[in-house]
Amino acid sequence: MRHRPALPLAAATLAAAWGAMYSIGLWVVAYARFPIHDDVRYDYVAAQAGLRFGWSRIYDLDILRALSAGFPSPQNTIHSGGTFINPPLLAWLWTPLVAFPEPVAYLIWTLVSLAALVWAWHIAAPFQGLAKVALLLAGLALWPVMEAFYFGQPTMLVLALVASAWWLMRHDRPLVAGAALAFATALKPQVVLMIPLCLLIAGRWRPVAGWVASGAVLAAVSAASLGGSGLLDFLHTLQWIQTDAGHSFFTVAYLFGIGPVTYVVLAAQGALCLLVAWRRRDNPDVVFAAGLLGSLMVSFHLHQPDYSNLLLAAWLVLRGAPSLAHKAWLGVGFVTMQVLTMGLPAPQLAWNLVWLLILGFGVVEAKDAEEKARENRLHAERQKHRRGDDLAHGQARI
Repeated sequence: MRHRPALPLAAATLAAAWGAMYSIGLWVVAYARFPIHDDVRYDYVAAQAGLRFGWSRIYDLDILRALSAGFPSPQNTIHSGGTFINPPLLAWLWTPLVAFPEPVAYLIWTLVSLAALVWAWHIAAPFQGLAKVALLLAGLALWPVMEAFYFGQPTMLVLALVASAWWLMRHDRPLVAGAALAFATALKPQVVLMIPLCLLIAGRWRPVAGWVASGAVLAAVSAASLGGSGLLDFLHTLQWIQTDAGHSFFTVAYLFGIGPVTYVVLAAQGALCLLVAWRRRDNPDVVFAAGLLGSLMVSFHLHQPDYSNLLLAAWLVLRGAPSLAHKAWLGVGFVTMQVLTMGLPAPQLAWNLVWLLILGFGVVEAKDAEEKARENRLHAERQKHRRGDDLAHGQARI
């Protein structure tokens, strides 16, 4: 007789499946009714501007308005609440998609984003079999994740790159890990910026060196493509769009407004994040999770989809052996993330702080036996290779 899954696991998987189907169904209905969305259109017209007028013009508001004019209302305007503000890398990625009508490009982008999420889940999520599938379904059921797909955000590409950086670092390829992290930073800097800082304070300088080197190349190429006028347009656009309070609504500015108190709180949360990374420096899973969480806690420009960061952070923490209370707090986080969509960020902001304290000052979580055995095997293999290299060098000297 075939082994049946435990009832709690089967029930959790079924609930996650229903939630995932609801989210996917909602996206399909929204796409069928109106397959154009502001955030997608911003990226689409920025890529068009680069191809038609040169990459120095991707932040030129007049050009973006002209290229948007052919879209149906209300998707045909550029205003202080929304325009293209990402670094140039995102516009470059959209370049091949402008060969298609915007609805087709939107669909292709969504499928690519889904593949990116599945890749991040494949390499970073813990467990095997039905339990691992349940984690993917639960992720799809999260409203911030669904909104990342609906708004056409590069969120899933960022998560895939961060997960890849974590995986590469765990497989002793720190410089390549840093390069993956640099590309994630070039897509959405405000949601990953604390990760390299956490790695640095944890004493893992080699991936940070890869991040700095790769980031410098990306920054130089971006600056060269924009030129002086494009850089000035970029700066003015960032200043202009931040005048819309909606962009800071999901940060601590919701509680304290934009002012000195908020800046002090953001700095304090950043310092606490670094302290957690230092205390857990021997656990790269927690260091990455603290970086993902801390990036949200120090940002003054966030939206609901950006909280998808916490999905990857939770997967990494669950690779260890968190206590039952810790797991319960992750369950509470599932609820607070759903509440975000109701326009209530306060519960999530409080949850973030408590989770950071749990990560830093809770019981140190031991890795499961399988993970520890794998790490021991990798360490033994590296030691064997080093001994072989030393022997070869010794023979060469003889």
